[in-house]
Amino acid sequence: MSVVQSVLTATRVLERLSEPGLVGVSEIARDLGAPKSSVQRMLLTLKEAGWAADVRGETTRWTLTPKMFRLGQHHHAGNGLRSTALPVMEQLRDATRETVHLVVQRDDTVVVVECLDSPQAVRAHVDPGDVLPLHASTNGRALLSTQPEQVLRDLISKGLTASTPSTVTDPAAFEDVIRRARERGFASGEGQFRDGVHAVAAPIVVGGVGIASIGVSTPAQRMTPELEEAFGQYVMDAARTIAGRFGEDL
Repeated sequence: MSVVQSVLTATRVLERLSEPGLVGVSEIARDLGAPKSSVQRMLLTLKEAGWAADVRGETTRWTLTPKMFRLGQHHHAGNGLRSTALPVMEQLRDATRETVHLVVQRDDTVVVVECLDSPQAVRAHVDPGDVLPLHASTNGRALLSTQPEQVLRDLISKGLTASTPSTVTDPAAFEDVIRRARERGFASGEGQFRDGVHAVAAPIVVGGVGIASIGVSTPAQRMTPELEEAFGQYVMDAARTIAGRFGEDL
C-alpha cells in the first residue's frame, strides 16, 4: 500500500498542534524529525485551509483553529449523543422542574439538539433546531469555557453583537464571563439571548473536547443566587454522567 507522504506529514503536524500551548516551527520539525522548510510549508497550507493559525510575537507560534474542535463536535453529535443524553435530561428536568436543553456548536452559533419543557405553566422554551449566538447563549459560553484562548480571541475579534440590552458585548467583560465559567465549572446568565430568561449550563467533555453542553432555563423571576448554585451542580453532574456514558459508547 502506497503512502501519500504530504498527507501523513499534515496529520502529524495537526496532532502536534493539538497538544496544549503554542508551538514554533523549529519545535514541530524537531519532534517530527522533519525538515523545517517542509513543516513551514505544511503550516502555511493548513493556515490557508483554515486548520491552523499563527500567533505573532517575538517569534511566530502556531495553534489549531476552532475548525478542528468543531469537526470533533459534529462527529460526536452524530454518534448517538441525543439518545445517550435523553434519560439524563429527563432526570434533570424532574429534579429542577425547569426546561432542559442540549446543544452542540456550529461555527459561531449553537444548535439545540433536544429540549424538554418544564412542567410549570410559566416556563422558558426553545425548539430543537433553534440556532443561538455562541457568545449570547449560556450553553455557548459553557462550550467556550473548554476551548483554547485563541478561539475566544477569534470570536471577540469578529464583534460581539447584542441580542438583548443585557447581552455582554464588551470584550474585557466577556473574557471575565468565560473565565468565571471555567472557575465554576458552569456558565450562567440572565437575559443574554432572550429577556426575562435565566440559564445555567455545563459543558459535556469527552476526550478533552467540549462536544456539547446541557443547560437549564427558567423565568428570571424564579431564579435566586442559591438556586443558581444548586442548578450549577445539577448541570455539572448531568454533563459528567452523559460524558461518561457517551465515552463508553465511542
